[in-house]
Amino acid sequence: MQTLDSSEDTDLELMFAEIRRYPLLTADEEKDIDSKKWDAVFELSSAIAEVDDLRRTLADLLHNAAECPPEVKRFPSREQHFTLRRELAPYLIDGDLAEVAKSVTETLTKRASKKRYADSVQALQIPASLSVGIAVYMLRRAGGQFPDAVADAIGHWSRHWQSPPMPIALEPVVLKRIRKGLRHYTEARDALVMHNLRLVHSIAGRYRGRGVGYLDLVQEGTLGLIRAAEKFEFSKGFRFSTYCFNWITQAVRRYVGDTGNLIRLPTHVQDQVNKVYRERAIEQAKTGMEPDVAQLAKNLGMDKQKTKEILEVRNLAVSLDAPRYDDDEGSMVDTLTSEQFGHTTTIAELDSLHRFLGDAVDQLEKNEQAVVVARWGLHDGPPLSRTEIADRLGVSREWVRQLERSALRKLKSQEGIQEAYSDYQQVGSMA
Repeated sequence: MQTLDSSEDTDLELMFAEIRRYPLLTADEEKDIDSKKWDAVFELSSAIAEVDDLRRTLADLLHNAAECPPEVKRFPSREQHFTLRRELAPYLIDGDLAEVAKSVTETLTKRASKKRYADSVQALQIPASLSVGIAVYMLRRAGGQFPDAVADAIGHWSRHWQSPPMPIALEPVVLKRIRKGLRHYTEARDALVMHNLRLVHSIAGRYRGRGVGYLDLVQEGTLGLIRAAEKFEFSKGFRFSTYCFNWITQAVRRYVGDTGNLIRLPTHVQDQVNKVYRERAIEQAKTGMEPDVAQLAKNLGMDKQKTKEILEVRNLAVSLDAPRYDDDEGSMVDTLTSEQFGHTTTIAELDSLHRFLGDAVDQLEKNEQAVVVARWGLHDGPPLSRTEIADRLGVSREWVRQLERSALRKLKSQEGIQEAYSDYQQVGSMA
C-alpha cells in the first residue's frame, strides 16, 4: 500500500469523516432529487422563453455558435475552450442540432406566442449544464453573480461575437426566479455528488501506485462524478451509482494516462498496453517463464507485430534520474558527458566565443575579412599562408601582410576582445 505522509493522512481522515455523513441513497431518494434537478432546469428554460431580453440573448448565442464558433486562441486556458466546445457541439455548424438551432434562432427573433417560444426552446434539448451556464451568463449580464464554469467560458467567447452582446434589463421578479432555479439545481446536483463520494475513493484506490498521488486521483474522480450528476436522468431506468461509475473511472484513468507517464499516450493505447502487460504477468505466473510475443499474441487474439509494438511502447522514455543499474547509486544523467566529446558547459562557452568573434570579424572591411578568415581557417577550411592568400586574391604578399596587421589592430581595439581572449584561455584550461 502506498505510504502517505502525515499531512496527506490528515486530509484523508477529514475527507472520510465528511463522507460518512452522507449515506447511500435509495432509489426513491435518487428519483426525488433528480426530479428537483430537472424541474429547476425546466424553470430556467421557461424563464428564458418568456422574457424578451433573455430570448434575444439566447438567439445571439445560437447564431454565433454557427457563424463564430469558439476558437482555442480566444480563451485563457485550453480547459475552458474544451468545456464550451463540449457543451455547444450539437449546435455548431456541423452538429446534430444545427438546423434546429437555426430555425429556433429565427423564431426567437420574431413575434410569436408564448407557447411557440417555449416549444422552440424545448426543441433545442439543451443539456442541464449548458442551460445553467446560459442562465448564469444572462444573470451576470443583468448585474447578478453566480459561480459556473460554463458561464465563464461563454463570457470569454462573447467578447468575440460578430456583434457585441445585447444589454439585459430584468425585473426583480425575473431575477429572483432565475436565482431560485439556479439554487435548486445546485442543491440537487450537489446532493447526488455528496452521497456518492465514497464511490470516488473506492475507484481512486484501484489506481494507486501509478505515479499519481491518491488525493489527485480523488479530485479527478470527483470532477467525473459532478459531470455524471449533471447528465443523469432517473427516468431512463438506471441507478445513479451505476451511471456514475463509468464517468468516475474514465476521469481517473484519463488523468493517470495524462500525468502518470513521462510520455502521454492516448487513452485507448494505454488500455492496450495495460491489457498486454496484464496478460504477460498472468502467463508468467502460470508457467514461471516470460512468454514470447507469439504466445501473447495468440492468447490475446492480436496480430503478432501489433503486440510487439505495444510491448515496446513503455521503452520510449527513461527518466534521467533513474539508476543506471539496480545496485548503482549513479543516475542516467551521469552518462550524458564524456571525455571524448567534452563537458557540455565547455562546448556552450566555445560556441558563444565563436559567435562573438564572428560578429567582431564582420565589422572589418571586406578585404580584411577575407584575409583573417583565410589566415586562421575560420570558415571550416584549413589555415592558409600569406603566399596562398596572395595567390587567391591576386595581390602581393606584402599587401596581404598589411591587411592582416590592419585587421588585427582593429580587432584588438574593439570592446570586449581582451575579455574574450581571457575566456578562451579559461576554456582551454578546462578542456
